[in-house]
Amino acid sequence: MRWCILIPALSALIIAALVGCGRNPLFYRMGADYYPVNNIGSQWEYSISGGGTLIVSVIDQTEKGERACYRVLSGADYTYWIANDGYLEFYEDHRVMFNGYEVPLYQAWVTWLDWPLTTGYSRTDTASTFAVNQGVTISHDWGRTSVVLGIETSPDGRWEQCYHLRQNETAINWIRAAGFEPETSIVQRDIWLAPDVGMVARTTADSSLTLVEYQQGN
Repeated sequence: MRWCILIPALSALIIAALVGCGRNPLFYRMGADYYPVNNIGSQWEYSISGGGTLIVSVIDQTEKGERACYRVLSGADYTYWIANDGYLEFYEDHRVMFNGYEVPLYQAWVTWLDWPLTTGYSRTDTASTFAVNQGVTISHDWGRTSVVLGIETSPDGRWEQCYHLRQNETAINWIRAAGFEPETSIVQRDIWLAPDVGMVARTTADSSLTLVEYQQGN
């Protein structure tokens, strides 16, 4: 007799929990795609502070670094991404100009983010390498740290449940010959990722991007 009473009660609780998931922000974020680069034809249009527009499009699938990936056109530059259930990978391609030649220094697939994100999440990737060109050694030290600062509305107020990321990236290139000193570049960027849309805003010390329109591909 007790089982006859408990079973319907348990069923009601399970159904209520499942229905509630759809309205629960945590479950919503866990089920959303915060960097949808695996839909060919998807396009993001950003306004640039100071004037101008940046178009980012998922062009096709290709192979890079001996792996299948998605090719993304950002303005006039291509980037390469692999989107999996548990992580997002980016193909790092670091080069430097020396005596009129472009010298490759570091090419590798690096995990850009792990899913799901949480406030306080932190990830650091580093590389230290060198190349020899025209008899001269060029060293390269690189590092990027990404931290999730919180869950916010985008700066323009348009997108909710965004992950606010802060990235600090440093690159040091040193042409180890007389007359050359190490060249250091340091960039801090703040990025807002919206569920099932991706990057909706990005700011650095000298520029900012704001999403104007997003069209999902196939």
